[in-house]
Amino acid sequence: MICRLSCHISRHGAVLPSRGATYAVLLLCHAARLAARRDVADWVRAARTHGAFVAAATDLTNPAEHLLAVRLAEQAETILLAPPLNGIASIADGATLRHVARVLLTADPPAWLPIAVSSQEVARQYIPTADLRALEWLDPDLDDMLVSVWRAVSRPRDTEVRKRIGDAAEAVVLAALRADGRHPTHVAAISDAFGYDIELAGPPRLRIEVKGCSANSRGTFHLSRNEYDKSRLHSAEWLLTQVVFANGAFVAPHLGPANIIGIFEISAGEIASAVPPDTARFAWTDSAVITPSPEAWRPASYAVANVILPGLGVCGSNGSVSLSPHLLRHHRM
Repeated sequence: MICRLSCHISRHGAVLPSRGATYAVLLLCHAARLAARRDVADWVRAARTHGAFVAAATDLTNPAEHLLAVRLAEQAETILLAPPLNGIASIADGATLRHVARVLLTADPPAWLPIAVSSQEVARQYIPTADLRALEWLDPDLDDMLVSVWRAVSRPRDTEVRKRIGDAAEAVVLAALRADGRHPTHVAAISDAFGYDIELAGPPRLRIEVKGCSANSRGTFHLSRNEYDKSRLHSAEWLLTQVVFANGAFVAPHLGPANIIGIFEISAGEIASAVPPDTARFAWTDSAVITPSPEAWRPASYAVANVILPGLGVCGSNGSVSLSPHLLRHHRM
């Protein structure tokens, strides 16, 4: 009886490089380089022929279709391999298989990558058990590989992801203020020049800058120079509000009270005390990462509204968007 080696598909849709999936990709790469392959069926048939007995026990069709889906291969007149796979060796040794696994993870990162991985460590408790079991063959190199992949995929997407989290945080605060009987104006929808996101006519008049973060990065935030200058200009009328999302919020299709740990505030004065003054030799221009004293934060005077809002859309069903260190890790938001 043949025991078939198959791909492991994460519950969020990513095809993980299990040992079987990685070996299948290696066979497919070898077959594509040996001769032109007309289509997936021809490609799979050739890989199975050259893979001998082990190939008969390996699912090759799903990996082949996945390589096309994530653009590691292209169907033109023949099957063409993308550069990350075109230069790999054909010998199924440990180093080659690990290289293939790294390429697969980078091309299709799992949805939990930004939650479980930072620039320095891996929190395995945030990796689904089945996914971790599929990847454990990469030990003792697994943690280093995940950190390396995280670095490769996170930074190019910072701006897009930060905007999604910021928009969600603003929606949470607007809903909470309205549920509290207040009448906020969403000035950020008009222009970024205000230096804050929400205005309350008062009394007292308030200008609220809103930031979003995960549980791991609460208390730290990016502040633009314009936001900082407006905080100094408006002083007591300006405050920063931070919406702390539970880690599960980054893969949830919708946001509700259960996805939000809390809403917290800090005054303009407390922020000013955490920012060094400009000097003749040093001045920060566009933005800075600020971590005020934990004691400077206070809970907002209003509660999270009992409403359902659109999801963050950060880690979709295919795991296609990853978060950066600035968004998910302490001392980097």
